[in-house]
Amino acid sequence: MIQLEAISKVFYQNKRQITAVKEATLHIEKGEIFGIIGFSGAGKSTLIRCINFLEKPTSGKVLIGGVDLGSLNEGQLRGVRRKIGMIFQNFNLLSSATVFENVAAPLRLVNAPKQELTKKVRELLELVGLKEKETMYPSQLSGGQKQRVAIARALASDPEILLCDEATSALDPQTTESILDLLLEINRKYNITIALITHEMHVIKKICDRVAVMENGEVVEQGKVLDVFSNPQKPITKNFIKSIFDVNLPQNLVNKIQEEQVPGKILRISFIGDNAAEPILADLATKFTLRPNILYGNITQIKDTTFGCLIIRVTGEAEAIQAGIDYLAGERLQIEVIEHAD
Repeated sequence: MIQLEAISKVFYQNKRQITAVKEATLHIEKGEIFGIIGFSGAGKSTLIRCINFLEKPTSGKVLIGGVDLGSLNEGQLRGVRRKIGMIFQNFNLLSSATVFENVAAPLRLVNAPKQELTKKVRELLELVGLKEKETMYPSQLSGGQKQRVAIARALASDPEILLCDEATSALDPQTTESILDLLLEINRKYNITIALITHEMHVIKKICDRVAVMENGEVVEQGKVLDVFSNPQKPITKNFIKSIFDVNLPQNLVNKIQEEQVPGKILRISFIGDNAAEPILADLATKFTLRPNILYGNITQIKDTTFGCLIIRVTGEAEAIQAGIDYLAGERLQIEVIEHAD
């Protein structure tokens, strides 16, 4: 659906060259929710604006449905953009227009018949839960309601792709949840491909199918959200995941374990799906005569799948510990032996 091939974007400021994006390659499948995460200045906003050529890449190719946007003239490009909706962090609503008129704006640009326009706008306002607010102005709405208007407006032209530029970062946690639920509903109801950027791992965890991690303009890691959560490769990815799972053990606990000098190992165990319900600690104790002690545990839901992390200390004979580790690995659990607090 969306192919970014070795995209780079260079800006010039007072004769100084700034490379915002460096040879980024991403393939986003039709109907999926794809997240791009990174800290401020990572290049993610520039990258997502390259998808609809609001920023024209300095080099590389952007293909939408197999069509190279760089090969299109302005008229053809406008036609492609009509199928790409965009939602912004600061809503970008017309302050002097009502909710109805804000949503209707894209339809008026293409001279939609009045009856068709009215029907479409009211359907969209009902979808986003604002059918009673159509005569109100943006100044009379909460932040979450403003974003719902922006989402309805983005859907007015029946887009195949929805781009979200930090769409929830200005919202409180409860409102963020409701907006993410709405995006999930839109994706499932209309099979719209959603590409979103964020600096919040919670957003990725809740609604995304796949994720790309950006740092200093580069895509440093990408994959299915579950794979990235369970086996992060880059330090920046590990830092993001710590915002969900802070798996650092307190240093005083590590010191106490080391002082005891009891033979054993500390294991980090990742659970995915049904494995989260397995009685693994009981199995280690009864089948291998080990003594497992829980040091840390957490469980959450990544989109539709349960994911958990457990850190345990097992003590016992070295051969029994290794046998226990092999057993856990055979149960499709991801096992990592850790020697220190981080």
